[in-house]
Amino acid sequence: MDSRRLLNESPSVIGMMTSILQSGGSIDTAIRTIAESGPRNSKKLFEEAVRNTDTKGSDSLTNSLSGIMTDLPKEASGYGRAVMMMISASESADDETKDRMMRDAADMALYSVREMGEYYGASLTVPCMTVFGIGIMIPMILMSIMPMLSIGGMFGSKTLDQGMIVMITLVIVPSFILAVALFIREKNPFLGTDCLKADIRYAFPLILSIPLAIAYLLTGSDQDWLLLFSLAPACIASLVLMIEVMHRENRRSKSELSLMDTVFDLGNRMLSGNNFEKAGIDSMRTRDGLIELSDSLSREFALCRGDIASAISSVIDPVSSEMSMAMQNIMICSEKNNDDAGKLAVTLGKQFQNRNATQKELNLKLKSMTDMMTGTAMFFAPMVLGMSVSMLEPLSGISGFVALQGTSVILETYLIELSLLISILVSSLGNGEGIPKMIWRFCMMCPVSLLVFTICSSISL
Repeated sequence: MDSRRLLNESPSVIGMMTSILQSGGSIDTAIRTIAESGPRNSKKLFEEAVRNTDTKGSDSLTNSLSGIMTDLPKEASGYGRAVMMMISASESADDETKDRMMRDAADMALYSVREMGEYYGASLTVPCMTVFGIGIMIPMILMSIMPMLSIGGMFGSKTLDQGMIVMITLVIVPSFILAVALFIREKNPFLGTDCLKADIRYAFPLILSIPLAIAYLLTGSDQDWLLLFSLAPACIASLVLMIEVMHRENRRSKSELSLMDTVFDLGNRMLSGNNFEKAGIDSMRTRDGLIELSDSLSREFALCRGDIASAISSVIDPVSSEMSMAMQNIMICSEKNNDDAGKLAVTLGKQFQNRNATQKELNLKLKSMTDMMTGTAMFFAPMVLGMSVSMLEPLSGISGFVALQGTSVILETYLIELSLLISILVSSLGNGEGIPKMIWRFCMMCPVSLLVFTICSSISL
């Protein structure tokens, strides 16, 4: 189990435990809930605690979980301390002390994640700059500097084998970049579980490039335009088909963030005397992105015949299962005491806001890195390599070097590989992106990259 990814789950786990404890649930209920529906890595640990207790390997769930937390490696010590503080809070008889300990546990979890994020961001500089340098410099040197080696015979009469040039450009360099991308992905502690699911059906429209390439070859046209003519329309077709999917996912993500912001407002409204249903609907209607969701929830409340939990689940689950669970726990607490439920909502709202602020800081630190890599694949690499091809003919004439046949096609193939590899690399940063977003990014970069290369390589020097 990756200790860093476990540590990244600590704010969610502490939030779940807080909502259950403050809604009147016991620590045993909190442990079993996380074992059933918690984040992936935490779920395994809590399942082990439940299994040890149910098989009489431990006399209580808290003792079993405490033993597991004690055995965690040093890298996950922040996670263990936060969970242990929650266990201690559950055993406190004083409500004020209990609340303070739970707030401290949430702060400790966020601090650990923030510290890990700073270290993670700093560790990306070397591998990303290595990809930036090797991905551009080696192909440029091979294609434009090699003819200079024969000028005046100052480097001898030996030239690099053309087959070796193709091997280095299309196999060795991309393999190195792929290895770096996979290394970064493996070491990323913030990578979500959804990013690991393979979903390649959105790549099927790219198959259209095959018949387009055949049709282009049958016309007998210049092969330098082959990949641009065949792959660019296929990428555009894929983008058109994915527009609705990407729009829906972006809308869901924004709705989830807005829901987290409404929890604090929900608590304030309940403390002002509103019941859970009215406070929930009114707090959601104040945000533009949640108006439709609030209308759906209002209809479900009217039709659920008192089963509020099922109404929340049916409407909120498709947006965020975590927010659905939090709102259900607030609702359960409101059935006992409306003011206590309001305090719970305020506490959870602060936790969600702090977590979002921490994640925003990480995203801002990574933005310069992702922008640099995207700009490399779309503009800088094709521009440099295109100009290298433009210089190849006059340099070859001076040196007597026989230019490599199909140079433009080779470099266009390399740019396609580079666009795909940069898509994988960028999708491996931060919270990560799923396969559909990776395909979307590739289809955005590849046609632009090929177009820039074609324009730059056609310039006559």
